[in-house]
Amino acid sequence: MIEDVYRTDSPSGIETRLPEISAVTVRKIVSKLHLYTGLAIGLLLILSGLTGSVLVFREEVEALVYPELMKSVPRDERASLQTVLEAVQHAYPEDKPFFIRMPRTPEQTYLVKMNSAHDLFVYVDSYNGMILGEHRQEDTFTGWISLLHTELLSGDRGEIILGVSALLLIGMSITGLILWWPRKGKFLSGFKIQWAAHWKRMNFDIHRASGIYTVVFLLLTAFTGTSLVFNKTVINLINAITQSPPRAAPPLSDPHQAWMPRPALDMMLHQADYMLSATTTWVNLPQKPGAPLVIRKKFVQEFHPNGRSFVYFDQYSGKVLQVENVLMASLGTRIFNTLYPIHIGAIGGTPTRLLQVIIGLSPLILFTTGYVMWWNRRKAKRYHSRLIK
Repeated sequence: MIEDVYRTDSPSGIETRLPEISAVTVRKIVSKLHLYTGLAIGLLLILSGLTGSVLVFREEVEALVYPELMKSVPRDERASLQTVLEAVQHAYPEDKPFFIRMPRTPEQTYLVKMNSAHDLFVYVDSYNGMILGEHRQEDTFTGWISLLHTELLSGDRGEIILGVSALLLIGMSITGLILWWPRKGKFLSGFKIQWAAHWKRMNFDIHRASGIYTVVFLLLTAFTGTSLVFNKTVINLINAITQSPPRAAPPLSDPHQAWMPRPALDMMLHQADYMLSATTTWVNLPQKPGAPLVIRKKFVQEFHPNGRSFVYFDQYSGKVLQVENVLMASLGTRIFNTLYPIHIGAIGGTPTRLLQVIIGLSPLILFTTGYVMWWNRRKAKRYHSRLIK
């Protein structure tokens, strides 16, 4: 309800009446925002949650489904990275190597991503250097699910839609918390479900209790998901809050040295190992004349599965251009580096990954129960209006 109050501080000295918004009106506005936002993006959040739950254990699923591509028989010595790259280039002359995933266990194979991060995947035995097979990312179940989860199968436009949806989920979580907050201080009732009550009451309790149990995790998932889409904005915000300097810009290779014989990848790997005593996870191959070759590394104490340390090389001379050690990074960078591990549940190992799977199911429960509540109210209003007529 909007109540009237009087002001006597007007220039004319005459009492003026101003509207005051009561708590009931505020609650109605919040309820409408919560309702219509949920109806607008509910199905998209369900899709994002379910696909995210599948991807939490993507590597394990792929190793189980495609063992012929994912596993090598361990031997004494691994094939050199240069041998692997040359074999792939010879077999796929029309494609260009983009990333190389290094084996992280004795059984894991090399993965060479061609053309882009989401195009042709080529798997190579890590010991004899033989090509085991290939596939397009969208041709496998987990690859298709990944593209659906990260970009809605539509590239940059899909990423932006997901980023905006994540921002709206933050708003929904906040409005849901406001609506859940008991008016008379009876907090315990907000955590309980009356299973023996009428089904409409039970549906309401499931919605309310599910929301309060998952709200913190949904906020974390939404914020970390937003950071993956609008990463530049988020890192700038974190740096501003923590008063941290930004990461150094990647250095450039010198194209004037293009006439020189290209250095062997294995030599640069050895140099990177000397610069940083950490596990090599990926090799980013230069796609432009001025781009560096980047070797990515992971320290044992890092939560990020791929690590956030980098050694930059001139692609022509093999000279080390820059070393980025995550252990020496600024506070803002270290905070930002934790957002992706939080998003995929990698912070606490298997328990948090299982928790992330459960959280991924919560949008389905919340949307279904919320939709039932809205539909029941809509039917009640229609029935009431017919009675009046």
